[in-house]
Amino acid sequence: MTESGPRAPAPASGAFADALADLRAAHPRPEVRLHPIPDPPGLAPFAVTLAADVLDPHGAEADPLATGRFVLLHDPAGSPVWRGDFRVVTYIRASLEPDVATDHLAGAVAWDWLAEALERRHAAHTEAGGTATRQLAEHFGTLALEPGWTDIELRASWTPGPRDLGAHLEAWSDMICAFAGLPPLADDDVPAAVPLRPRRLRP
Repeated sequence: MTESGPRAPAPASGAFADALADLRAAHPRPEVRLHPIPDPPGLAPFAVTLAADVLDPHGAEADPLATGRFVLLHDPAGSPVWRGDFRVVTYIRASLEPDVATDHLAGAVAWDWLAEALERRHAAHTEAGGTATRQLAEHFGTLALEPGWTDIELRASWTPGPRDLGAHLEAWSDMICAFAGLPPLADDDVPAAVPLRPRRLRP
């Protein structure tokens, strides 16, 4: 990551400072444009939040194919809910073709991407959980000529292993690119997920 990446709140614990160094050293996919944003209040003593847009590497349009948030939380005292002292919380949204979004397996496929992405990047983790939501909008009457839209969202969290936190950011970048419909990275060890067919996100 560049020098404009996450900054530690002061005073940061040594473990959180090390985690931030891992994130800065990570190599997420180049199609993912990351930038720090304000942290959600009250979730943990230490946190860092990155917003992401995935842009079409071959397109001239500026509208993103997918957007998301990557949040790393740290509580030096540990959490019985997390079963650890770190927690990754993520959100991804993409617009899809209607036939894909109405497929009853779309949510399960989105969840499978999480496990596959973490495995491909060798990002050890426990206590993973999440919710996949599909939204379908159809227009009628005087709005019948308006184009409909379909979105899929995934909200997920997991407890990362002690090292390397950068691998979790890299895995998440793979996952948001799959939501954007981009081809997966080549990997000889783990079969790559098949990306969904995206549409550009609604403004």
